[in-house]
Amino acid sequence: MASEGVLTTLRAGWNALSGIAAPKAVIGGLALTAWNHVRYTRDADVLVAIDAGRIDDLVRALTAAGFRARHVPPLRILDGQGIIQFTFQPPDALLPFQFDVLLVSGDFQKEAVDRAVPWPALTDARDLRVVQPDDLVVIKLLAGWLIDRADAAMLLRENREAIDFVRLHREVVGQGISAEYRQVWSDAFPSEPMPHLEG
Repeated sequence: MASEGVLTTLRAGWNALSGIAAPKAVIGGLALTAWNHVRYTRDADVLVAIDAGRIDDLVRALTAAGFRARHVPPLRILDGQGIIQFTFQPPDALLPFQFDVLLVSGDFQKEAVDRAVPWPALTDARDLRVVQPDDLVVIKLLAGWLIDRADAAMLLRENREAIDFVRLHREVVGQGISAEYRQVWSDAFPSEPMPHLEG
């Protein structure tokens, strides 16, 4: 399970955003924890489907809850992805944690948020929603770092029964990440040939 400090940060940020009528879902390292792959992280990442004209409302809601924007102006565009980064100091923590709000961009991310499900096994916070493991695999492959590919392989291995492989393979082809997926499949299931990718 993730550290209590980063979970406290996530809950506080999620609660602050509850007054903003915008679908949202947990992604990043905490989403890995939800899907049976615990990896240390000090960041809580949330993908939010919100209109550009309401970003100031989002920033005000988080600021009122004790979050501090890391940049002025708060919104940054990194590799085409809108992101607003905050820090938050839980009451009992020695150092602050990071809370990143990523703005939905494109049909895939919108569908990933719409398909999000209650966080499995986190019984004290059933309002938290997390992207499904197949969507998280695509997010990790698009990120492209070595650690993200290792995460994607672990997600495949640990959540095989829960993954919608029809959707996963469609997105892999559509996003142009077939080569990366083949490598991850080989890492996850070294003795098993990968199913044919249509498209």
